Amino acid sequence: MEGKRKISIRKVLQAFTTLVVTLGCIVAIVGASRIDDKKLLKNVAVHIKNNKKYHFIEQNEILDEAIGNRHVDILHTPLGRLDLQSMEEVLRADPWIADVQVFVDNDATLNIFVTQRIPVMRVFPQHGNSFYIDSSLSIMPLSPNYVYYTTVVANFPDALADTSARRLKKELYSLVCKIQSDTFWNNQISQIDVDTNYTFDLIPVLGNQKIVFGDTSQMTEKFDNLFAFYNKVLNRIGWDKYDVLDLRFRNQVVASPSLPYHGPVDHAVATMNWITSIVETEAKNEAVDSTANDDDDQPAGKPVATDTATAHSPAKPATPKPAEKKEPPTKKRRQGRQKR
Repeated sequence: MEGKRKISIRKVLQAFTTLVVTLGCIVAIVGASRIDDKKLLKNVAVHIKNNKKYHFIEQNEILDEAIGNRHVDILHTPLGRLDLQSMEEVLRADPWIADVQVFVDNDATLNIFVTQRIPVMRVFPQHGNSFYIDSSLSIMPLSPNYVYYTTVVANFPDALADTSARRLKKELYSLVCKIQSDTFWNNQISQIDVDTNYTFDLIPVLGNQKIVFGDTSQMTEKFDNLFAFYNKVLNRIGWDKYDVLDLRFRNQVVASPSLPYHGPVDHAVATMNWITSIVETEAKNEAVDSTANDDDDQPAGKPVATDTATAHSPAKPATPKPAEKKEPPTKKRRQGRQKR
């Protein structure tokens, strides 16, 4: 019995000691937090992710939204009275901000970490002003101070139910990502048009034909078939031979109608491999853009948009410029080139 009593007393002492230590820690933490709550900020630091390449929002705009517009003298406000959660909510409501974190570090510095949204495509609806769509399929308005050049989608229907609109955006997103992931197609496809059946037509840079793509099923096969047709047919007989290239049929490219066309007289132009020329030129441009981005904070641009009626054809002896593209109603370069 005495042994059992000693063990019980020891457990009671251990529990009491633990309770005392825990209460002491709580008191110390509360006391320290009260002291910290009375401190004033020493500095405010704004960190914008990917701000060297994208300029949808600047530091002064973030400070105005989070602090300036709230009419708070933040450097003379005790830390305990700062509403950090409210600052985050205000910044998250900005259409150009994807994520934000606001906190005060041990040096009494208010840190604001912001991640910008990155558009995947610029959409021109049937009526109204154009807008961007990002990878989350969220709509972004145009920035009054910065233009981002990306893939163009035209004739987007206005009256669509939410479910149908999201389905169409999702299909467009997959098609745009497929195009942007390939060096050649990223420079050859000038524009995506949405037709009345909510399927897609592609407008090329090299050649005046319309490419009837259909839906997004079997995308890889369709692009492979078109590339083979370019390489084995149009690269030899001329890029303006046909008016329409239809990719909707399995393992086929239906070219129609045959237009009155005379091949180039210049032998060097007639034998030039235009596909290789585009890819090689683009590789050189990517190297130049990469060097330029390392030297300054300016975003890399895509080739300037032009009317496809004046796009490069084999009849011109000069090497084609990389991927000149058309974007209504303003001319613009496309950005975000990627190699396979």
